[in-house]
Amino acid sequence: MTTTRERLERKAEKRMQWAESRKRKAEQDFNKADLREEKSGIPLGQPILVGHHSEGAHRRVLERADSAMRRGFENEAMAKDHISKAAGIQDMLAGSIFSDDENAVEALEARIAENEAARERNNQINSIIRKAPRTQKTPEKIAALIELGLKLETAEKLFEKGFCSRIGIPSYVNQNLGGRIKADRDRLARVKIERDNKKLAQEAPNGVRIGKNCYGKHFITFAEKPSREILKALQEAGYRWYCGSWLGEKEIPECVKALQRGE
Repeated sequence: MTTTRERLERKAEKRMQWAESRKRKAEQDFNKADLREEKSGIPLGQPILVGHHSEGAHRRVLERADSAMRRGFENEAMAKDHISKAAGIQDMLAGSIFSDDENAVEALEARIAENEAARERNNQINSIIRKAPRTQKTPEKIAALIELGLKLETAEKLFEKGFCSRIGIPSYVNQNLGGRIKADRDRLARVKIERDNKKLAQEAPNGVRIGKNCYGKHFITFAEKPSREILKALQEAGYRWYCGSWLGEKEIPECVKALQRGE
């Protein structure tokens, strides 16, 4: 089954292919818009000779060159747009952890540990800065901050008064880290449940696991992504996707039962 990362990688690759195609078209259009004498047959600087037999041909050459130039600029702009969107997808791939990544659990655990370490370090920094004499910069405090790995310039800057004359690392920094940690912990729990559900579905008949949870709701888990017809039937029956399974209170669609039976 295609993963989210693989789908996005294909999208980025497709965008780059479109960009190359647009670049080639732009180059062709700019060549067509070239009015040099050896290509257009019109001497450089030659005005339209009104009333002369060459007037009509001259005007048509200029019109074709103008149209080609406009198309060239449009294709060039589209090429830049595709490149920009491909770069955005690449940035997303570099900085994101997708639930269906093979190493999603390990990557989330590593990010949680990293943010927890950053929060703890911030607390240590503020603890040193706010020791007596409070709010005052001393050689001992600077030395302690440098021992934590801060550069001298950074350590001294932390004693500069900011909003409401506060010094040190602002409280919102750790609050933001706490929010990220909680979000990643919640997501990690969901990813683990999804993995467990998928593993159980792989062991079920024909890769379809059907049962009831503690709340009396039906749950349906597939080892592989089912067809559009089955997904549509689940949605029409009021089933909703949650943590790797489809949950609902109505009768399980017959097409799902048939799939479990291997029909």
